[in-house]
Amino acid sequence: MKSVKELRRKAARRTAKTAQVYSTSEARANFAEALETAQLDSAVIGFDRYGRTVAALVPVEAIYMLAGMGGKIDPAVRDKIDQGVRQFVTQVPNRIGKKMAPKKAAAKKKAPAARRAKAKTRRR
Repeated sequence: MKSVKELRRKAARRTAKTAQVYSTSEARANFAEALETAQLDSAVIGFDRYGRTVAALVPVEAIYMLAGMGGKIDPAVRDKIDQGVRQFVTQVPNRIGKKMAPKKAAAKKKAPAARRAKAKTRRR
């Protein structure tokens, strides 16, 4: 088992992530970096699990924009967030835009009457 110091050194040597989407394992290891990117660069960072995007980390200003209070935010920051969101949406596979048909469960077939009768007599 590796010591904590070795793991920290390994994490310090890691190159900076440029991807907009982290797997949940990568996000756990690089959460401070993801927070810093979202805060300083006004970027949207996605998180995926098993190849499916499940969440996004956005700057606080984006929440104000969603709440209809975008007028209180600096226009340059607002434009930067808007561009980042549009880029994120075009590059990351979505869950909403797909036409997902509900999976149909296979119908269970009833056992023939003779087998049901045998099972019934065994239960008695």
